[in-house]
Amino acid sequence: MPAADVDVTPDLVRRLLAGQHPDLAGLPVEFMANGWDNAMFRVGGELLARLPRREAAAAILLNEQRWLPVLARDIQLPIPAPERTGVPAYGYPYPWSVVPYLAGEPAAEADSLDLAGVAADVGGFLGSLHAPAPPEAPANPFRGVPVGDRAESFESNLRLVSDRVDAGAAQRVWAGAVAAPAHAGPPVWLHGDLHPANILVSAEPSSACSAERHARGA
Repeated sequence: MPAADVDVTPDLVRRLLAGQHPDLAGLPVEFMANGWDNAMFRVGGELLARLPRREAAAAILLNEQRWLPVLARDIQLPIPAPERTGVPAYGYPYPWSVVPYLAGEPAAEADSLDLAGVAADVGGFLGSLHAPAPPEAPANPFRGVPVGDRAESFESNLRLVSDRVDAGAAQRVWAGAVAAPAHAGPPVWLHGDLHPANILVSAEPSSACSAERHARGA
């Protein structure tokens, strides 16, 4: 994980909320986690404050503020679409957001998963997400490209984990992905980081299997 460019503390979050969203100022604020780009804090029982900890993340957060509320209307799983936004203040230099708290645990940390159920949930989510994007939608020059363009990165990362995974199987899956027909239509929305740590799962009852965990949000 890269080092933070700015120190984000619960006290800073409280000051930002009091100054820009005073109706939230009385809610308890608790540090939750640092992600690659953002620090996250529980705000009461139903909200999260999401603040960039690196300069590079500020522009991404602005994209989230602009587009996630639009996408949330049409996709099949809950996503942390910002409910409120904030601006730099008190020495903190970046925009920030208040998003809904989505209950669950990261799929990467789950003890057990109904893999078939999760696959169906995530597949439905991606099917609803992969809709044509408007011309002004943001483009990602690293992740929104043909798979073959990432060959050098794939090879270098596979070497890093070759003692922990079946490298031959990974190579076969990669070769199949590269051989697939290139997207020939208009640009579509995509999820650029569909990592198990970025998918929440929940043991809520399901018509398919009430005792197993299913995808809850992405």
